[in-house]
Amino acid sequence: MRALLHRLLGRIEPAVTGSFEIHLGGNPEGINVLVFTEHVNATYFISFDIPLRSLHAAGKVNLAVASQKHVQASGSGCWERWADEFRPDVIVMTRYGQPHGAVILDAFHRRGVPVVYHIDDDLLEVPDLLGAEICRRQGADDVIEARSYLLANCDLVYASTAHLAATLQVRFPRQRVFHGIYAPYMGEMIEVREPPARAHPLIGYMGSKGHQHDLELAVPALARLLDERPTLEFEVFGTIRMPLALEHFGARVRRRPVQRSYTEFLSALAGLGWDIGLAPLVDVPFNRCKAPTKYIEYTACGIPVVASKVSLYEQAMPENGGLLVDQDWYTPILEFLDDPQQRRSAVKVSQMHCASKYSVKILQQQLTAIFDSVK
Repeated sequence: MRALLHRLLGRIEPAVTGSFEIHLGGNPEGINVLVFTEHVNATYFISFDIPLRSLHAAGKVNLAVASQKHVQASGSGCWERWADEFRPDVIVMTRYGQPHGAVILDAFHRRGVPVVYHIDDDLLEVPDLLGAEICRRQGADDVIEARSYLLANCDLVYASTAHLAATLQVRFPRQRVFHGIYAPYMGEMIEVREPPARAHPLIGYMGSKGHQHDLELAVPALARLLDERPTLEFEVFGTIRMPLALEHFGARVRRRPVQRSYTEFLSALAGLGWDIGLAPLVDVPFNRCKAPTKYIEYTACGIPVVASKVSLYEQAMPENGGLLVDQDWYTPILEFLDDPQQRRSAVKVSQMHCASKYSVKILQQQLTAIFDSVK
């Protein structure tokens, strides 16, 4: 499965090439896109690497990428060398803050190169519920100041969702703010096989450690189901920890390790064979700015979804494409567990929907339109 995905996507793990962490050239007619990213991580891959590699293969784009860590290691002024070397037509700064965020933007503006600032969370209002570590890192005064400057002074703000775009437009009323789809549906690029028949049904949750509070919404129902059904199992996949209230179930609950790259993550998720994938989300302002990424990724991997009944999932999920939960997680999970045909039907409905609404082609067209609008 991993080999298939790498073959289709051209192996998108980061690899240091010359001055950059990622460098795809050789297209004399293509526009040169230089990306400064917070990290070479899932946000970068979802938003830029996946669509831009396809555009590069079509001869339309050349791509160079540097993370905050790479900028720090390369030293002050590295962007001037990179500008001379790569000659970018457009700069993308995705979630970028420090080091030197404001200086980098000003330097490229002096050269007449437009800057697009991409953002996928309300990073100017980081809530305490994300945890002390994330708040300390994302909410540091110098990081907030840098991102505020970049959002106010870039040529275009590229927001991941309509709600986030509206939030930013209020804060920066003079700015141009664009929004579209965020995570692309990659079901056609993943070999999803029917999970093997087994006596032990399996529920899963995929997420990072910043989503511990979201998962807690479903924990009482999971504990009740695990008590009532001795063969039921539950696992988490990602940096999130197993909830303390479930640890006493021993080997019936487990944590899957984090995968190194986005391709490996999708391949691993597709191979888990979960009967149900959970997508709980606390309904707070920060989360209302989020995209339905978990639903799209579960769907691409053939996993039926039970999600919180919040606006982002209500808008993303088609009728009969999954189950939405208001407060009672126990009843819909039980409904799906006892009805394999309903689960299979929900996956098919969601896959058809996501293939038409969240395709990689749509994301490519979206990026092309953004670049054309600022050149």
